[in-house]
Amino acid sequence: MPKLEIEISPLAFSKVIDWTSSNTEREVGGYLIGKIDNEKVKIIETTYAVKNSSPTHVSIDEMAQFQIIKEIEKRDGKETIVGFWHTHPGLGCFMSGTDIATQKIYQALLPEAVAMVCDGNAFSKTREQKDFKAHFYRIDNNDKSQEINFGVLTNPNELLELLTDFVQDEENVENIVTNSVQKLSVHVKDSMELLAEEKLVSKSDFETADKSWKKGLANVRADVEEMQKLMVTKEEFNDLQEKQLTAYERQKRMNFVLLFTTILSLILVGVVLVLTLLP
Repeated sequence: MPKLEIEISPLAFSKVIDWTSSNTEREVGGYLIGKIDNEKVKIIETTYAVKNSSPTHVSIDEMAQFQIIKEIEKRDGKETIVGFWHTHPGLGCFMSGTDIATQKIYQALLPEAVAMVCDGNAFSKTREQKDFKAHFYRIDNNDKSQEINFGVLTNPNELLELLTDFVQDEENVENIVTNSVQKLSVHVKDSMELLAEEKLVSKSDFETADKSWKKGLANVRADVEEMQKLMVTKEEFNDLQEKQLTAYERQKRMNFVLLFTTILSLILVGVVLVLTLLP
């Protein structure tokens, strides 16, 4: 079996550490996303994709693969799914029979594919890096698991490139949310004015609804501004090198995005209800 080097970005690794140490009573897992360069596997992103799990088993959501591939195609398309990661909470790192069978499938599709196994139970108590267990494996021709050495990406130029891509992704989210709020604001105003002109609602009802929509939209805009405060900018790169961006911080941003989506959905539902209840 040829020698295979593995490098994982600090951001991708920190996300796995957070997910692993936050789930100490059940297995969790997801996908490893990266690229192959002269037999070196470079993992630049990790995803959480649990379908169902127990203390000794996890099923990774296969449908998430389609979304990942779709997102990759939106970019330059040079990345791909290079393997999977999962945990063995409190049991240490090894490849079970099921893990070996799964990894064989990955290697059949991509010979360079790797499997990452983690145990973060001790780390969750001590918060000391030495207590976090993480190992990478491949399956040899005899169906035996072989451990592969790995390192965390430290090349400044590559780190800056990854951080720039990350910032751009976050800025795109902000633009999408802002544009959605603006479009929805115009749509609601036009709809309410049309209803008033057609005398389907009274002037007082219109004014009450108008205040309600404005309040709701103001809340959404406030959330957008709050997300802007949490955004990581390119100028903060030096600080990030000292205070590595954790998966928890990114999760907070994703929570805001989910909140925005929920609020916008409720507003749209409100419009539908108003139109439905009118005589």
